[in-house]
Amino acid sequence: MKKEGHEFHLMVKERENTLTLLDLLGFEYETFGKTYSGKLGKGLGVIHNDLSLINKARKIDPDITASIAGLYSVHAGSLLDATTIDFTDTETATFTNLLTFPCADVIATPDCYRGRPPKNKHVTYRGYHELAYLHPKRFKPDRGVLKELGLKSKEYTIVRFSAMDASHQADERVLDRRERIDLVRLLDEYGPVIVNSEEPIPSPIREYEIDIPDHKFHDLLAFSRMYVGEGATTASEAGVLGVPWIYLSNKNRGYLEDQELKYELGAQITTSHETFFTIRSILEETINVDFKAARSRLIKDKIDVTSWMKRLFKMIDSKSKP
Repeated sequence: MKKEGHEFHLMVKERENTLTLLDLLGFEYETFGKTYSGKLGKGLGVIHNDLSLINKARKIDPDITASIAGLYSVHAGSLLDATTIDFTDTETATFTNLLTFPCADVIATPDCYRGRPPKNKHVTYRGYHELAYLHPKRFKPDRGVLKELGLKSKEYTIVRFSAMDASHQADERVLDRRERIDLVRLLDEYGPVIVNSEEPIPSPIREYEIDIPDHKFHDLLAFSRMYVGEGATTASEAGVLGVPWIYLSNKNRGYLEDQELKYELGAQITTSHETFFTIRSILEETINVDFKAARSRLIKDKIDVTSWMKRLFKMIDSKSKP
């Protein structure tokens, strides 16, 4: 779109992995705020981040503002008379949605989204957020990461523990500290395990942690045997790449339910007992699912989300011009 004369300005919150990826990819950006913890901190953070982004955006005078869970961009765009787009896929993000939906002009969700945005603002697409960057037209995994880490394709499992610090993640944790240790030790019986965590890893399983450069994580995920973790986005990424997943949470996501029920690519698990049983079923191949074929069906059914987003931006841009 930049080749067609459109200008883009990236505004990002100060999160280390986000800034690292943008630097590696060579994008220019500005930071406008940070992530706060605790209920009071998050409340005050909304005000601080809103004001910071509004001041920066005012200098640009944008025609369109857009982001995922676009709380801050929607508020800034509304005050600056821009068309505001909120891309969301998380039904449980009730607090963020409550503050975002009233100010958004367009609310874009996967067609499997189970929430109820205002009908006059709601548009859907046949896909998931993750297909914007992991669709075969957009992503080809690099096998070089296997050689770097001394691994073989489809022999290792990736485990991811989340900090559970988002407002919609309250009370979602399924495994306690002891059960996390047992989980990794169980997986170790079937092959190499890689643990990735947003918070300190218990010392008995710290040896499984590998320092993975952020820009190589999806390469590593694509060649893994299975993903098990508390990150819903990573579970969806795994499914899109044809990797079976187990998502540990007592709150479901519509896009994961779509992958689970239509394509049998994963399972949303709510108890530790069910977690261990499902792991054994997948790794001992008592579940008769061809995950490669399932992924092919998914890609055939879904769209290239990036191309759809491009059409959406162009349509809105043409309507906003006199």
